Amino acid sequence: YSVQTPSVHAQRILNIGKVAQPVKPYSLHLGVLGSAGATGYFGLLDVGEAKPGDTVVVSAAAGGIGSIVGQIARNIGCRVIGIAGSDEKCRWVVDALKFDAAINYKTENVDARLGELCPDGMNVYFDNVGGDILDAALDHLALHARIVVCGFISVEQAVGPAPGPKNYGNLVRRRARMEGFFVLDYVERFDESEAKMRAWYDAGKLDPCEDIDHGLELMPETLASLFKGTNRGIKLNRVAPDP
Repeated sequence: YSVQTPSVHAQRILNIGKVAQPVKPYSLHLGVLGSAGATGYFGLLDVGEAKPGDTVVVSAAAGGIGSIVGQIARNIGCRVIGIAGSDEKCRWVVDALKFDAAINYKTENVDARLGELCPDGMNVYFDNVGGDILDAALDHLALHARIVVCGFISVEQAVGPAPGPKNYGNLVRRRARMEGFFVLDYVERFDESEAKMRAWYDAGKLDPCEDIDHGLELMPETLASLFKGTNRGIKLNRVAPDP
């Protein structure tokens, strides 16, 4: 498996044999039991302060982080709405991951659909994309809503300077909060997230959502799929069988 650096957690993965109770397949430690799981866990619960009964909206819902965030939100008793880029992905997050609803941002009016699905506003928006979808979310915030800024891939791919959000004034009107975070700030608490994610996984309440290519020669395609949006869940490349 490939691991990005720099990361204290990367070294932990490379020494998988030293993990107290490693779980097979070991790919889980690169996904739901690793930094991706920690990103969803701490982003949603620490930064987003999600709680039972909240309405949680997550963009890139069929991606590696979004699919985890939605499942965590569901497991703690939130209503979950995903935003994804195809009808197939929308069906998947609803049927397989048990989201309450999904929006295809390529064929639907996200602003209008959020108004229909969140008539009282959303309590938490977990943002993986930025851009126009963030702007639409800003228009449908509940009082004291929390926006978790995890990524902004739509802006990263923009040609020329990307425009800023037009609706950021709603942060004031709704007394809302918008906060970015970096998962490596939580390295000392990774055992906490791993234990909780493992408990959900063992109970059948957490789909690892692994999308695995096989062979080092496919690594360019593996990486490219992350920017093309063709992956579903955690994108990995298996270069050898588990020992």
